[in-house]
Amino acid sequence: MTEINSIEINSIDVEQLNQLIIGRVEPRIYAFTTHTIPNYLKVGDTYRPIQTRLNEWRRLFPSLEKTFEEVAKVDNDTFFRDYAIHDFLQNDKGKTRLERHSVKDNRHYSNEFFKNATNEDVQEAIEDIKKEHKSNASKYQYYRFDNSRIPVTHEYPRSENYAPRPNQQKVIDEFRAVIERGRTNLLMYAVMRFGKSFTSMCCAKEMNAQFVIVVSAKTDVKEEWKRTVESHLRFEGYAFLDSESLLKNDAVISENLKNKERIVLFLTLQDLQGEAIKTKHKEIFENPIDLLLIDESHFGARATEYGKVLNLSKGEIKNELKLNETTIEELETTIKTINAKVRIHLSGTPYRILMNSEFSEEDIIAFYQFSDITDAQQAWDEENLNKDSIKEWDNPYYGFPQMIRFAFNPNESSRKKMEEMKKNGITYAFSELLKPKSITKDKSNNEHKKFIHEAEIIDLLKIIDGSQQDDNLLSFLDYDKIKEGKMCRHIVCVLPYRASCDAFEELIKTNQFKNLSDYQIINISGVDGDKIYKNTASIKEKIKDFEEKDLKTLTLTVNRMLTGSTVAEWDTMLYFKDTASPQEYDQAVFRLQNQYIKNYKEPNGDVVKFNMKPQTLLVDFNPNRVFQMQEQKAQIYNVNTDANGNNKLEERIKRELEISPIVWINNRKMVQVKPIEILDAVRKYSSNRSVFDEATSIGIDFNLLNIAEIRAEIEKQHKIGSKKGIEVKYTEGAGDDLDTGEKTGNANETGTKSSTSEAAATEENDFKGKLAMYYARILFFAFLIDTRVKSLEEIINQLDTDKEQQRIAAHLDLNTNVLFLLRKHLNSFTLKQLDYKIHNINHLANDLTLSPMLRASNAMKKFNRLSDSEVVTPEVVTDMMINALPDKAITNTTLILDIAAKQGEFVYAVYKKFGKEIANNFYSIPTSKIAYEFTRKVYKLLELDVNHIEQNYTSYDGCDFNLM
Repeated sequence: MTEINSIEINSIDVEQLNQLIIGRVEPRIYAFTTHTIPNYLKVGDTYRPIQTRLNEWRRLFPSLEKTFEEVAKVDNDTFFRDYAIHDFLQNDKGKTRLERHSVKDNRHYSNEFFKNATNEDVQEAIEDIKKEHKSNASKYQYYRFDNSRIPVTHEYPRSENYAPRPNQQKVIDEFRAVIERGRTNLLMYAVMRFGKSFTSMCCAKEMNAQFVIVVSAKTDVKEEWKRTVESHLRFEGYAFLDSESLLKNDAVISENLKNKERIVLFLTLQDLQGEAIKTKHKEIFENPIDLLLIDESHFGARATEYGKVLNLSKGEIKNELKLNETTIEELETTIKTINAKVRIHLSGTPYRILMNSEFSEEDIIAFYQFSDITDAQQAWDEENLNKDSIKEWDNPYYGFPQMIRFAFNPNESSRKKMEEMKKNGITYAFSELLKPKSITKDKSNNEHKKFIHEAEIIDLLKIIDGSQQDDNLLSFLDYDKIKEGKMCRHIVCVLPYRASCDAFEELIKTNQFKNLSDYQIINISGVDGDKIYKNTASIKEKIKDFEEKDLKTLTLTVNRMLTGSTVAEWDTMLYFKDTASPQEYDQAVFRLQNQYIKNYKEPNGDVVKFNMKPQTLLVDFNPNRVFQMQEQKAQIYNVNTDANGNNKLEERIKRELEISPIVWINNRKMVQVKPIEILDAVRKYSSNRSVFDEATSIGIDFNLLNIAEIRAEIEKQHKIGSKKGIEVKYTEGAGDDLDTGEKTGNANETGTKSSTSEAAATEENDFKGKLAMYYARILFFAFLIDTRVKSLEEIINQLDTDKEQQRIAAHLDLNTNVLFLLRKHLNSFTLKQLDYKIHNINHLANDLTLSPMLRASNAMKKFNRLSDSEVVTPEVVTDMMINALPDKAITNTTLILDIAAKQGEFVYAVYKKFGKEIANNFYSIPTSKIAYEFTRKVYKLLELDVNHIEQNYTSYDGCDFNLM
C-alpha cells in the first residue's frame, strides 16, 4: 500500500476494527511452554486464529507462554500437520513425549509435550519437511486440496450414520411430546445450518410416518432433501420421490406403499399449482398423508413489501419479482389443499409468523438462532479440543463464520441528496437514490443502464473502493487487513430494482476503480438476468470457476438467490436498498452464514479441513436499520426464553454483539457498538413516531376473536387511521358484530370464490385496524400516567387502587376486565411486544433527565388526530400564531384562554415564546374528555398548574348545534 493510501485509510481510526478483523487464516504450527509442565515444549497446529487456540489452552495452563509460530505450508497448495513435527522430534532429535504418570494433581495431560525440545528443533523439523517434499520423498504426510467434485448420482449411497446433535434430539423429543398431546400444526424455527431437513426426517421416523410430503417454494432445496433421505442409515426404508417420479409412473405411490416401502415425496409449489388436480397428483389425495413438511415457510410476501417500499404499479411489481418463484400467499393457498395428519413448518426467519400469532407456544417445537449455534460450537470446543485424539474440524459447526457488521452512513453527497428527497416526502430515499432512469428495458437509449443520481453513486463507490475518502465511511475494499485476510473476495450486492443491477454493472465497467475494477461482475437480476442465468446451478458454477482461477466476483441481485440458496464462496454483502420486511432482510443476510470448507487429502486417505471464510462482512448503509433489526431479534429471543424488560433485552443484545459485532464510525473512529447505543437509537427513533405508528407495528392475534368479551370491545373501535380517530364507537344490537366468515341460512350461496376471499380479506383488515386502535389506547394510557410501568400486567395491577389512573382509563374507554382477558389470552410474542412498547413509551413520558420543553415536545410527536372533529393544530401553525402577537401585548399578568384545547399545543407554543411564568397564566377548555387528558399531560410535563384546565365540561358542551 502506498503512503498516500495509508493516509486515506488512517483518516479514520481503525484501532478497534484491527482487533476484530481476522480474515482467512492459514494453517499454523505453534509451540508454547508452561510452568505447570517445566522443561517441556507443547507443539500443535491450528486452523483458526492462533490466539483463539492459545486462549483455550490458557484456561488449562494459565502460565502459558507462546514461543513459536509459523505457517504450516510447503507451497501455496500443500501443507503439513503437527504430526510431521512430532515425528521429527521423536525420530530425528530423540525427544521423548510427556507420559501420563508424569502429570500430578489431576492436571491436564497431552502427549504433544516434548521434553527439552526447543524452538530451534521445531524450525529444523519444518526445514526438513520442506526439503523432503521438494525431493518428492515419502517421509512425511502432506495434504493438498482435492479438486475432484462429487459426481451427480441418481441415488446417494446409504453410508452416513451420525446421531442427532443434542439440540436436534431435543427437538425430536419435543415433537414426540406435542403430537402425543394432539397438536398437529407445528413450527420448527431454526436458522440455516441447524439441520432442519435431517431433524424433520428424524421426526418422521419418530412418528413412524409411512407417507411424508415435503413442499417448498424453492426448487433448489430438493437436492438437500434427497441427500438427507437417501444417504443416512437411520432413514433406511424410505424412498425419495419427486415430480419426475410421478410423471414416470402415476401409480408409484401406491406401489411403494403396497411393498411396505415408506415414501418421502418432494414437490415444489409449481408442481401443485392449478385449480384442477393433475393426473400425477391423484394418488397424493387418495392415500393418507402422515406428515407434511413445509420448507422455507418464511418465504416472503414480497409483492406487498415492494408495494410499500418502491411505490410501483401491479405490473411493475410483477416485473420486479419475475425472478422469484412465488409468494407466501400462493404457498399457503396450495398447501391448505393437502390433508395431512401432522404439519411442520420449517423456517429460519418466521418473524411474521410469530408476531401474527399463527402458532401457540406449545406448537413451536424448536427455537434456535445463530447465537445458539455459536454457543454450541464454543461448548463443544471447550469440552473436546484439549483431547489429543480430537481435531478442530470434528466440531459439527467447524467453519461456521463470524459475521462482522458495518453500520455506515452513505457518502456526503448521497446523504445530502437523500435529505432533499425526504423533505419532498420520499420515505424510502435510499432505494430512490439507486433508481435507474428506466426500470424496464430501454432498447433505444439504454436508460435502464443509467442511474438518475449517477454522480452520487460514483462518489459512494469510489469511497468504498479507496479512490476517494469520507470521514463517515471506511474504504473497506482498500483496508489492508481485509486484503491480507483474503476477505471481500466474493461479494453479493443487494439493489432495489432489477434495472439497478444493469446500471451498477455499466457504471463499474465504464469507470476505473482501484479495487472494484478487479471484480468479475455476475449480474443475476438485471432485466435480462433470467435469460443469461437460467438457474441457480449455473450461477454457483460460475462463482466456483472464478474462485478456482483466483478471481474475485461481485454478484448483483435484487431478491434472487436470497432465500433458500447457498453460495459457499459469498463472504461479503453490500446492502444497497430499503426494505420494509425484517424477515426479507435477515433472509438476505443469512446467505453469508454458511460453512466454506476445503478438504486437503493425503494419499492414505487422511483428511484435513481448511476453513476458507472464518469471518463474513455485512455492510449496511442504514445504521438505524441495523440497530432496529438487532433490537427486534433480541426481543424475539427473549420472548421465547420468558425474559422480559429492557434490562434483559440489554443483556441479550450484549451477547449477540459478542457473537456478531456491529462496527460504526463515531468521531472518525471505527468503534464497536454497545448495547445501550442500540437501545438509545431505537428509543430516539420511537420518540419521533406517533402512538398510532407504534400500535400498528404490534402483531395481530386472530385467536382473540374467540373471546366474546374481547371481540365485543374490539368491535367498538374505529379502524386506526380512519377519520374517526380515537373516538369511541358504541355498538347497538347484534347487527354490528364482526363477521367471522360463518354463513347462516341461504346467505351468499351464489357468491363466487373471489368475492368470498375478498370478504375474508376485508374482515381481516378490519380486525387488524380495530385491534391496533385498542393497542393505541393502551399505549396512550402508558404515556399519560405519571407512574412507571413496564407491562400490561403492571397497568392492570395499578388500576385497582390508583384513582387518577382510573379516570384516565375511563376517558380512554379502557375496561380493566377486558385488559385482564387480553393479557391472559394474547399470544406471548405479541404480549411481550406490547409490554416492550408500554415500557418504552412510559419511560419516554416520564424521563426526568430531559428538560420540560423536550418532554413536552416528545409528547406532541406521540399525539395525533384525536377524532374527525378534533384535529390538532400543527406546531408550525401554533408558532406562527403566537409569534404574530406583539411582544408587549403579553405580560406576566395577561390571562390567555384556549377554548378548544386538544393536546395543549397552544400552551406549549406560549411556553416556548414567553417562558414558564407567562405560560402559568394560560387556561384551557378541552374539546373532549380524552383531549383533557392529553392537555393535562402537557401541562404536567411543562410543570404548569393543571387546575387551569377545565375538567367538568368540554368545548362542545357550550355549543348549541341546533344553531349550526
